[in-house]
Amino acid sequence: MDGGGLALISLLLAVAASSAGAIDTAAAHPWFEPVSWYPRAFVAHNFASKEETDHMIKLAQPQLRRSTVVGSRGESVVDNYRTSYGMFIRRHHDEVVSTLEKRVATWTKYNVTHQEDIQVLRYGTTQEYKAHFDSLDDDSPRTATVLIYLSDVESGGETTFPNSEWIDPALPKALGPFSECAQGHVAMKPKRGDAIVFHSLNPDGRSHDQHALHTACPVIVGVKYVAIFWIHTKPFRPEQLKGPLAPEPPMVPEDCVDADPGCPGWAASGECDRNPGFMRGAATTLGTCRASCGDCVVCKPDDQTCRRENRVKAGFLPIHDPGFF
Repeated sequence: MDGGGLALISLLLAVAASSAGAIDTAAAHPWFEPVSWYPRAFVAHNFASKEETDHMIKLAQPQLRRSTVVGSRGESVVDNYRTSYGMFIRRHHDEVVSTLEKRVATWTKYNVTHQEDIQVLRYGTTQEYKAHFDSLDDDSPRTATVLIYLSDVESGGETTFPNSEWIDPALPKALGPFSECAQGHVAMKPKRGDAIVFHSLNPDGRSHDQHALHTACPVIVGVKYVAIFWIHTKPFRPEQLKGPLAPEPPMVPEDCVDADPGCPGWAASGECDRNPGFMRGAATTLGTCRASCGDCVVCKPDDQTCRRENRVKAGFLPIHDPGFF
C-alpha cells in the first residue's frame, strides 16, 4: 500500500473515531506501517483509545473461561496447547463495539458483515497459544485476522510468525526488543491500542498462506488482553444480521442452579454422562442441570470462597485472581 493510501485510511479512521458517542474513541495520532509480505502483515499504531480498550476488557472479564482447541472429532477440548482464558462479544453489542467493527472494516476493506463475533482473550504469566493457523478449509474461510491489543505487557506475549520475513531489516530493532520466543521472526509486542492485521490466504483469495502460521508467545511479566476480529471471504452468518441482535444473557457460573425442573429426574437416569453437553455444559455454555449433576455447590450469598470455587469448576477465571482487573 502506498503512502497516499495509508494517509487516506488514517483520515477515514480519524473521522470515524470523532463521530462516536460518550466514550472517547479518538486514538492519538494513528499511523500505519507494513511489516511483512510473508505473510502480508500491517501494523496500526494507536488504533484504539484507552477508553475503548478499557471498555472491551470490562465487558469480557466476568465471562472469561479457559480457552479450547478443536479436538480429533471436531469438539472443543481444553489442552495445554492453548492456555489462555477467553470469551466472545456478540456483533454490534453496543456503540463502542460497533465503532471498532466499523474501524476494522475501513482498514481491511471488508464489510462489517464479514466479521465474526469478537473474541477477547486474557493471557496471564506463562500462558500461550502455540503455533497455529486461523483459516479452515470451508466455503468461506477466514481471509484475515485483526488483533487489537487491549493492554500493555511488560515482557513476552508477542504475536510472532515462525515462517516469516521482515519487510525491512531495521524493523526488529524499532519494534523490539522481543522475548526469546519471538526472536528471529516477524513479531508484534502487545501495546495498548495498537493493532496488527495479517492475511491467512494468498492474494488469489483461495489458497492458504503457509507464512500465516503464528504463535501467541508466553507472557513473562504482566497480563495480556487482546481482541480478535476474524474476517471471512463471505458474509459471516448473515441471517443473524437481518434484525437487531438480542443481547446474549451473561453466564453466571457462581450460581449453582438447574435451569429445568426435569433435571433431577434426568440426572437420576444417567443423562449427566450420556448427554454432558446439555446437562453439564460445553465450551461456550453452562449446563442446564449443573446442580443435579453435582458440578457445583449451592452457596450462601456472602460466601465468596464457595462462589469462586463454582467459577473454577466451570472453567472460568477466578474473580479474585491476581491481576484480574
